[in-house]
Amino acid sequence: MKKRVGIVLACVMSFAIVISGCGSSSDGTTEFAVGKNAAPEEAGGVYDNAAAEVAEESADYSGGAGEQAQTVTDTSRKLITTVNISAESENLDDTISKLTSKVTELGGYIENSNVYNGSRYSSGQTVRTADYTIRIPADKLDGFIETIENASNITSKSSNVEDVTLSYVDLESKKNALRAEEKSLLGILESAEKIEDILAVQEKLADVRYQLESIESQLRTYDNKVDYSTVYLNIEEVVTYTPTEEKGAFARMGEGFVKSLKSIGHGFKEFFIWFVIHIPQLVLLGIVVFVIVFIVKKSQKKSAAKREAFMRQIGTPENTPPVNTTNEKPEGKDGQ
Repeated sequence: MKKRVGIVLACVMSFAIVISGCGSSSDGTTEFAVGKNAAPEEAGGVYDNAAAEVAEESADYSGGAGEQAQTVTDTSRKLITTVNISAESENLDDTISKLTSKVTELGGYIENSNVYNGSRYSSGQTVRTADYTIRIPADKLDGFIETIENASNITSKSSNVEDVTLSYVDLESKKNALRAEEKSLLGILESAEKIEDILAVQEKLADVRYQLESIESQLRTYDNKVDYSTVYLNIEEVVTYTPTEEKGAFARMGEGFVKSLKSIGHGFKEFFIWFVIHIPQLVLLGIVVFVIVFIVKKSQKKSAAKREAFMRQIGTPENTPPVNTTNEKPEGKDGQ
C-alpha cells in the first residue's frame, strides 16, 4: 500500500513538472495528447500514468473501507444451521417414504443416502439402518423436524448455528474492490498502444478476474449453506421403541422376563428354520456317516476273520501235549 501511495505521489510530481513547463489554461485544466496525435515521449507514459490512476483508486478504496462496506446490498445475518438426529422406526420403509415425500414438498433435496439391509445382528434380529444427508430451506427446517418426530422416535438431537456474516461482508467488499479495479484496467486496455503495455494490462486483468471467480465461488457456497440447512439423519429399525422415561424395578423385571421368553421362542424358531433349510445337507451328511461306519465295521470283521485263520494255522495239534516252558521238574518217582 505504501508503494502504491509512493507511485501516486511520484506521478503527481511529474504532472506538476510537466504542467509548469508547458503552461496551464486559465481554468486550471491541462490538455495532453493521447493516441495517434501524441508525441512519442507522451505516448510512452500512457500506461504508467493510467497504472498510477488504478493504484490511486485502490488506495482510496482501501482508505475508505467503511464507505465501501455500506455498498454491500445484503447486510442481514448469515447463519449456517446444521442438525444431527438419531431416530428409531418400527417400519423403516414406511418412515423413509414419508420423509422423502416431505423433503420434496418443502422444496429441499437429499444430498446423500445409504440404506443398510441387515447391517448387523442384535437381540435375535437383523437390524436395518439408513443414513441421510438432507438439505432443507432454512425457513422450513422446524416443519421438517416436526415431521421426523411424528414419523419416528427421536433418541438424540443436536443442532449447531454458525454465524458467517463478517466473512460474507468481507468477501463482498473484496469483490467490489476487484470490480472497480477490473473496470479501470479495461479503460487502460482501450487507450494503451504499446504491445508491452497491453500485455501487462492483460496479465493484471487475468489475475483480477481469477480472484473475482474465487470470491464469487465462496459467496455462492455461503449462500447455499445459509439458504439450505443441513440435516444429518440416522434411522434404525427396531421392534419396540426405546422408552423415553426410566421405568420402575418391577416393570423392568417383567419386561425382562417377557423378553427372555421371546428370545427362547425366537431361538427355537430360528433352529427349526435352520433345520428345514439344511435338510438336504443333513441327509447327505447322514449317508456319508453311514457309509463310513459300514466300511469300518466290514473292515473290522475281515481283520478278525484273518486273525482267527492265522491262529488256526499256527495252533498246536490236539494229540501233542503242551510243551512245558517252565523250569519246574515233573513230580513222580523220577522227580524225587
